[in-house]
Formats: sequence, C-alpha cells, structure tokens
Amino acid sequence: MAFSISPEAAQAIRDKESIKIVATIGREGIPHAAVKDSLTVLDDGTLAFYELLETSQTQKNLVYSIWFNKYVSVTVVTRDGRSYQLKGIPQRAVVAGRRFLKAYEEVQRTLGPEADLSAIWVIRPELEREGTYRVRREEEEALHPYELHVDRIAKEEYR
Repeated sequence: MAFSISPEAAQAIRDKESIKIVATIGREGIPHAAVKDSLTVLDDGTLAFYELLETSQTQKNLVYSIWFNKYVSVTVVTRDGRSYQLKGIPQRAVVAGRRFLKAYEEVQRTLGPEADLSAIWVIRPELEREGTYRVRREEEEALHPYELHVDRIAKEEYR
C-alpha cells in the first residue's frame, strides 16, 4: 500500500496561513531551505509547489534530486504552532501544458505581470511525522525511556 499524508498534515499544508519550507541538497551535500507559500497537496496525495526562478538554488537542487533520486524535506508550521515534517522524492517538473499555463497565469495575477514561473515541482511523500515539541517528546520518551537529562532525575535536595 502506498504512503498517504495524514488529514491533519494535508490540512496544515493547504492552510494559507501555514509556513511551508522546502529543504533540498545539492551535489556538494550543502542543505538549502526556502519558504514555498504555493506548496499544496494534490488530489493524488503528492505535494506540489511553484518554483519561480529558473536559476534558483532550489531549482538546481531539485534537478539534482530528480536525477539522483535524492530526498527533499518539507516542514509545515501552523499558526497555532503545530508542525509536520515530510520527506519525499521529486517525481517531475511540469514546465509546459495546460496545468503549467494555468499556474503561470495565477502567479502573474498574484505577483504581477513581471513574475515568472520556472516549474511546478511534484514530490511523492514517503514519510511524515508530527514535529510539534509535545508530540515529539512523547514519542522519543516512549522509544528511549532510559535516556533522560540529568536535571530530570536529580533529587530535589541537590537542586
């Protein structure tokens, strides 16, 4: 069975007020993270976003990732502080056709007639986890019950 994004993460991604960050790596292994407000979940469960600049570091890194089957990371933070982390592999870059033209018109309406659209990147997510501190802490404590910071196990009389 194929991986699918949780309804909570999908809702967070589709929320216009959420902060959406796409992190990539290039051939030198240097990470690059960029805010991508256009990130959304498509009907088939893949992620998609607009890359506006042909020569951006994100664009270069995504081309590298698609050639060499490298993962990208997506972080979404909601207005109320919940966060979701997704990992996936770029599947395609849409650079022509009806879908591209519709997106190009949207970009120009939103950002002005001088705005460009290099590609619509589509990413197949393969992993999701909630990154909210409370949730992460509970999961980590369940996985590693004997790994505690000394301050949490020190007796009151020594404080």
